[in-house]
Amino acid sequence: MAHGGRRPGAGRKLNSVNKMTAKAREAAAATGDLPHELLLMVARGQPLPGERSKPTRAERIDAMKAAAPYYAPRLAAVVAKINQPGDPWVEILNLIDGKSRGLPSQGGGQSG
Repeated sequence: MAHGGRRPGAGRKLNSVNKMTAKAREAAAATGDLPHELLLMVARGQPLPGERSKPTRAERIDAMKAAAPYYAPRLAAVVAKINQPGDPWVEILNLIDGKSRGLPSQGGGQSG
């Protein structure tokens, strides 16, 4: 009997949904609103379904913070390492072009 590795028929079936995700989708379908849609309504200052009062400014700001990951990805940080004193902008441009002294060649072949 083989141990480890890929076996036919093992693992989760393609496009299958776990039980918790299925329950969450059913609950969202029953109400008609998804969580991020409700957060967006609060962020816009609209009252939630079944409520008369509009959200306060603090509630709107909290909703904006909570809804932000659904609509805008986080930006990644970039680190620039300056090897020699001089014009840092030249070194940054070299890093962008892959011509930095500290980076291996991106050509994949041996230099002549």
